[in-house]
Amino acid sequence: MIEEMQHYYDRRAEIYDTSMGYDNPDTVTLLQPVIEHLCREVSRKKVLELACGPCFWTQFTAAVAESIVACDINNSTLSQACHKDLPWERVSLQQADAYDLKILTGSFSAAMAVDWLAHVPYARMHPFLDGLHAVLNTGARVVFCDQLPKSEPADGDHDADGNFIVIRQLPDGSRYRVIKHYLSDDQIQDIFRRYDDNVQITRFPNCRRIIVSYHIKNG
Repeated sequence: MIEEMQHYYDRRAEIYDTSMGYDNPDTVTLLQPVIEHLCREVSRKKVLELACGPCFWTQFTAAVAESIVACDINNSTLSQACHKDLPWERVSLQQADAYDLKILTGSFSAAMAVDWLAHVPYARMHPFLDGLHAVLNTGARVVFCDQLPKSEPADGDHDADGNFIVIRQLPDGSRYRVIKHYLSDDQIQDIFRRYDDNVQITRFPNCRRIIVSYHIKNG
């Protein structure tokens, strides 16, 4: 399933920003409160960004972060990110698997990922988080931003592990299975309470976004 999702986003790289509406000024305006919140979270920090995609969010947080190492497993998305007008003196791109971050070097006082945690299988959730925390400084800030569900129920099915599976189709008609979690507050607390007793959950219903942030106790 993980490989299928990676292949899906590899194939989607060239149209990703357009498919998300990120090339529409009205969409960017609607997302402004989320952008501002993310910027506050990573301001003046050395940031590790996971699953950065074409770096739509990076172009905003890079304006306030001390530095950003933006990672993605797909070279296709990193190639698209190269076209962004980023402050390259503070931003570097690196191919890296979010499930295996041992290749990374450097000091990171924060980590962020947008539209990533919702795709992590429940069985891989804590191994992923433990691996992420292992490359961060003690007390680092961790920020995840994902989508809130639409008012109407999404079409999909749950697998044997409880992951919600949806089918995504590309313009060429190819179809892929994608895990898409919409975590409740109780589920979020259940996942993260082992890492921080004060997990912050902020919702932005106007643009269907949620941000979960916390400090890790151990690097």
